[in-house]
Amino acid sequence: MSASKYFWRPIDLVGCHLLGKRFVGGFSIPEVLRTGEELKSLGYRVSYNLLGEHVGYRCVVFKTTETILNLMGAMNSENRGNVVIKPTQCGLEISPDLFHEEVEKIVRRGREIGIETEFDAEHSRYVEDAFRVFHELASKFHYAGFMRQCVQAHLKALRALMDKYNLWKMNLRVVEGSQVYPELAGVVFEDREQILEQYCYILRRNHAEGKVPYVATVRDRRKVNAAKKILPSPFMVEFQMLYNDLPFGLFGRELGEELIEGRDLREGPGGLDTGWPVRIYIPFVVPWCKDAWKEYGLRRSAMMRRLMWEELKYRGGGK
Repeated sequence: MSASKYFWRPIDLVGCHLLGKRFVGGFSIPEVLRTGEELKSLGYRVSYNLLGEHVGYRCVVFKTTETILNLMGAMNSENRGNVVIKPTQCGLEISPDLFHEEVEKIVRRGREIGIETEFDAEHSRYVEDAFRVFHELASKFHYAGFMRQCVQAHLKALRALMDKYNLWKMNLRVVEGSQVYPELAGVVFEDREQILEQYCYILRRNHAEGKVPYVATVRDRRKVNAAKKILPSPFMVEFQMLYNDLPFGLFGRELGEELIEGRDLREGPGGLDTGWPVRIYIPFVVPWCKDAWKEYGLRRSAMMRRLMWEELKYRGGGK
């Protein structure tokens, strides 16, 4: 751990203690589905993510699959949404074969009820195995429309891996990826301009294949505006934002509300009677994994600290 991380960790722990739970949409299946129903009533779409990763025991992997299937079984038309899986939570930490077996159960059930299974992104050392399993399943015609792969724009090897596993033609969720998992030097782009350039390249190429990518962001208006220039219609793109119930529009809520309202789409000649589609990524836990929110809350606390610092620099005229 670097000296700066030693300095910030106590502050992030306090932030997690005070605010961490406000990034979690529920502590049981009924509770998170109520959160999803409330958001959908406001015009949002939703994706549900059972928190947890790096599972090294088969019994816990099986319990994860069972919980996600129970979530899907409890959905109705008012709260139905996608499910998000972490590869290392669903067996990849143990073996790619186990991950394939378990995630296919989830994808199959998602197809039956008409929702997507979103494969989330983790540390770069898991990316190729996750892409390979995704490719194997998405190559089956009956699954292809019910799966979505998250790709991290900061990875230098990303384009080559996407070529190798034919991901350009698949449903994608595009994230920046930086500062989430510690990576070795040279694995990721550090420069924000390079990351944004790769981000936009992925959007263009995925759209050229006839797909509607998810643009994942927290409160980055620059990224949102860049996406709108590339994909200027609400039928070409979907924005995805993290759940939180922080007050005063903090941590992206204000931006999400602006996108839903879609004033830029409604005004002027030929205006559309619609807003931009916005999907909320809702993390949750259940009693058997009730403490999984803590690591996630710590990451969100650190992210909030960085974003607030960037906002202060921006308002002060800094760079």
